[in-house]
Amino acid sequence: MFMPSLLTAILSLASPSPQVAGSSEAPDPPALVLAGRRILHVGAHPDDESTFAPMLAEACRFNGARCHLVVAQDADSWGCLMGLGLEDRDKCSEMRRMEVSASAANLNATHEFFGWREGRYNWNDAGVESNLAGLAREQGGRSRLVDRFMQTLESFRPEVVLAFDPRHGTTCHPNHRAVVRLLLEAVDRLEPRQRPEVWFGSDFAVPGAPEEIARITDGFGIVRWPGDRAPVVWYDMTAPLPDGRTAYDYLVDALRLNATQFGEVATGRLTPSPDPSHRRLPLVRRADIDPAQAGLCEERAPGFLRNVESMPDDVFVKAVIGR
Repeated sequence: MFMPSLLTAILSLASPSPQVAGSSEAPDPPALVLAGRRILHVGAHPDDESTFAPMLAEACRFNGARCHLVVAQDADSWGCLMGLGLEDRDKCSEMRRMEVSASAANLNATHEFFGWREGRYNWNDAGVESNLAGLAREQGGRSRLVDRFMQTLESFRPEVVLAFDPRHGTTCHPNHRAVVRLLLEAVDRLEPRQRPEVWFGSDFAVPGAPEEIARITDGFGIVRWPGDRAPVVWYDMTAPLPDGRTAYDYLVDALRLNATQFGEVATGRLTPSPDPSHRRLPLVRRADIDPAQAGLCEERAPGFLRNVESMPDDVFVKAVIGR
């Protein structure tokens, strides 16, 4: 079995990207080993696995790990408005489930859907609380939501969990943050010896980013969340894999397979090719942050996304697709 040094200690302790503000001054956390382990990725939506696809491909296609993807808020999706102008949310949800099924297969991963409704919530701290309250109403209480995560944790028994950083969800999308909050409540219910390592992707991809960041992220380069001082470990996606490709190529695969979200990549009009310094994913350990930290998204997302709960559906649709 191919076992490069990268997978023996899969996350490089390289210095942070010089283009990203706020590099850590704290001691590096220990390296995360993924080879041969049981890895659970938790996302709110189909396509949330894309950023983690290089790690999952390297570990589970080539290094004996078992990967499983959870997609929690896959129902009633608004996610086809911007790319396709599709307002049929049931049809969108169906399409996106098919896409992530193909993406999981490409990573040699299994997957499951929780079937929770995506909803429409403000992209700020209050929106996360609204999201949690809405799901609780729809699913019979917050405890039932945590119970659903418990089912997966107890059946799959992951040794490592990967997810977006719940402090900001990478994009400030409230779904990203809410589902991880519920996941962590479930992890805390486990006996200490049964609890997996929990690592968060802590990059920055908020719509309306400053130009110096947008130049990178619009081309599918990766930057660290600005100003974050938590200890960070970097996963290098430029590593060659046994099939002659690089790990980053599997991120591009995930983008192509999630065609409703990344149509220009899926059709070949855009081939992501960021500088190698932006093909690295910053990860932080749960133990090194406060997952409930507030305030990081209050002024980040565009103004209309911080007020979507008050919009009638037709006004929201016009704001997104401009008609």
